[in-house]
Amino acid sequence: MIKKLIKDRKIILELAKNDCKARFSSSILGIVWTILQPLVNMLVIWLVFQIGFKSSNLSGDIPFIIWYMPAFLIWNYFQEATSQSTNSMLEYSYLVKKVNFDVEVIPPIKIISNAFIHCFFIAFIIFVNFCYGKMPTIYYLQVIYYFFCAAAFSMSIGWLCSAITPFATDVSNIVSIIIQLGFWITPIFWDPSALTDVAAFLVKVNPMYYVCMGYRDCFVYDVPFYRHPLLMTYFWAVTIIIWIIGTKLYKKAKPHFDDVL
Repeated sequence: MIKKLIKDRKIILELAKNDCKARFSSSILGIVWTILQPLVNMLVIWLVFQIGFKSSNLSGDIPFIIWYMPAFLIWNYFQEATSQSTNSMLEYSYLVKKVNFDVEVIPPIKIISNAFIHCFFIAFIIFVNFCYGKMPTIYYLQVIYYFFCAAAFSMSIGWLCSAITPFATDVSNIVSIIIQLGFWITPIFWDPSALTDVAAFLVKVNPMYYVCMGYRDCFVYDVPFYRHPLLMTYFWAVTIIIWIIGTKLYKKAKPHFDDVL
């Protein structure tokens, strides 16, 4: 799979660009809707917790929006990339029927197209931090690593679920429900340090805990990525296992895609 991705990287990149453009080509504001929705969500959460509840125990001495943004925006990327890659085989069914087309590149299209949008949000985080007087540091560069983590995890799930979706379309609904539940058990707008040891352990079972907290380490806490060796090992172990299962299942299902799509 990795060899195919490297070999077809130009095709994936072009299809990802077209996917990003075509998604909102029929609307007046176009891609602005993709950017506007997370921004409105952040604004609502900020008004509720910072202005309405005047809660300072979530982020301590750090402005709530600075603390909240990094974890939420990487979760938003994971949510969009995973959901869309799960349904990618159905959306690009016309490509599956082309004899000489490698269908393995279809799920990565969604991973890359959402990455374009996420780059804007990374710049937005840096801009808001600057407005609050927080200057860029060397730790900001770690966002490249943590974004790669999120993309790899989304890709592993995408390959696994997109291989099943053509045969059972309910898989996409199941993935959406799991992602919604995952949002509430991931420390996006609550502080994991307030949990008991047992509850904290259960929360850390979610691989996205590592990524969301990693984004905060980059933009908020200035903590180097190697400070969490156990979480890093666990995250990559889970990602690689899902990746292997997903790619093997994808190869077995590939000959039957043309029949069911």
